[in-house]
Amino acid sequence: MDRELLHQSIMSLKGRISTGELTFNGCEEYVFHQLDKVKELEDGLVDINTVSSSLRLLLQAAETQRREGMMG
Repeated sequence: MDRELLHQSIMSLKGRISTGELTFNGCEEYVFHQLDKVKELEDGLVDINTVSSSLRLLLQAAETQRREGMMG
């Protein structure tokens, strides 16, 4: 995933959790901890090296859930 797409996915995930659209069955604290670890570079996009593998899996799961919600 390129940095711009990754940045957009992270911002979308933050927004969906904040609005209550997406929940993680009481694990939101863990997800926010993973999101807090993400740093941005001078250009305003995420530093890929600060995105954990756990967060990448959460992003994939959230995207799959979003797509399935649109279909169903």
